[in-house]
Amino acid sequence: MKTIFKILTGIGLASFLYSCHKEDRLNTKLENYDMFQSGPIDEWISKNLTDPYNIEVIYRYQRNMHDVNKNIAPVDESKVVTQMEIVKKGFLEVYGKIGGQDFIKVYTPKQVVLFGSGDYDPDGSVKGGTADGGRRITLYGVNGLDIANSNSVLGNLQVIHHEFTHILNQNKVIPPEFEKVCVGDYYANWTYFENTPELARSLGFITPYARKSVGEDFAEILSHLIVKGQLYYDQYAYDSGEKAYNKFKQKEAIVRDYMIKKFNIDVTQLQMEFQRVMEKEYENQKLGLFAAIEDKTINDTLDIDIRSDWAQQNKISSQQTTLFKPIIENVFALPSQKIQLKILSSKKMTLMIPNGTHYTISLDGVVTRPKYALYDFDIVNQRYNVYKITSSKIIGSSDDHKNGDKPEIKKHVQPLLDYFENGSFRFDWGILGNQTIQNYLQFVTIQDINNPEFGITGKVKPPKKY
Repeated sequence: MKTIFKILTGIGLASFLYSCHKEDRLNTKLENYDMFQSGPIDEWISKNLTDPYNIEVIYRYQRNMHDVNKNIAPVDESKVVTQMEIVKKGFLEVYGKIGGQDFIKVYTPKQVVLFGSGDYDPDGSVKGGTADGGRRITLYGVNGLDIANSNSVLGNLQVIHHEFTHILNQNKVIPPEFEKVCVGDYYANWTYFENTPELARSLGFITPYARKSVGEDFAEILSHLIVKGQLYYDQYAYDSGEKAYNKFKQKEAIVRDYMIKKFNIDVTQLQMEFQRVMEKEYENQKLGLFAAIEDKTINDTLDIDIRSDWAQQNKISSQQTTLFKPIIENVFALPSQKIQLKILSSKKMTLMIPNGTHYTISLDGVVTRPKYALYDFDIVNQRYNVYKITSSKIIGSSDDHKNGDKPEIKKHVQPLLDYFENGSFRFDWGILGNQTIQNYLQFVTIQDINNPEFGITGKVKPPKKY
């Protein structure tokens, strides 16, 4: 056995010496073999982000920029420009317009890191992004971005605005009164099965994740106000019950006050600009009038009467006055009632003109209700936010519809019917398409595309409040 051991040892030693001898004969210099050369993606980043905003975008995979104990996929290079265009249009330019260039230079992140897959935690949750040191935003799951899907774009921007709120909070602390609204209800183990969406909502949290900490709650409130919009927020709060509603509105008031006092930024202006960008750049109607009507976040009936107080106090189209005067002088029979436009959906609407009183005799006595002249319209989408409005081929059969068809009534309404029939229109928030902080979400104008000074404006019924 000793002889065999010596022989094997000798063979091993010889092999080792031979291997060393081979390595010694290699004459190779250790150099950086990274052959990367910048291309169109890097040129776009430099032109659109680095030069104007001093923002570095890291999209080539670097393991040290995420938790080294996790396997996270690199970003698909075909998604890089698409993702950063969304950052630029839906975040940087929105804040830049409202906050100004000084705000952008001081507070926007100086580094954006992109990864293709999500950052999954052992508890089953997945991070969409992180904010670090007040200077870096990391975005995960970029490979799943679908620019043609409005939910994908809005969800992506929700993450960006949420993470940026953390950066703002790292520079200016959250007011202590914010935590007091839901004191005792925060829950670090937010993924635990007890923290249901229903429970979180009843306690005044916009998402279960908001219960994790005061910082996450604050970021969720602001990002929802911007990305989901005011109508969504108000309706969600109202449907959560009176106790939770009051908490949601308290939190909103604190967030708004924080943004205006610490950064001189009005949240309503952010909301308006964000909506404008989403509709213009991405043809995204999720925050538009029809979405609000179909989601029941606003009442579908507009007061379009030129004699209403709102019409007397604001500039309305001279065309609206011209068209409505003969109706008021010859058809109107109930001064206490208003001419209304009921927008039922993105495809249907009904003009409602009060024209007297219906009397019904029952066991309880005489029951009265307003009599109307009703006119049904089809709304036909020609292209993005351009519509034709035509008299419906199939109209209602109610007595009010028949009333509207009477010659002595219809002749006075006909110019308005013809105006709709012969034009092309857009449906916009505001008065004659002019959105201001004062009229945002309070008025709607059906604006004449061929003559922007013309249109039919109506007042929206206010959202519900407790």
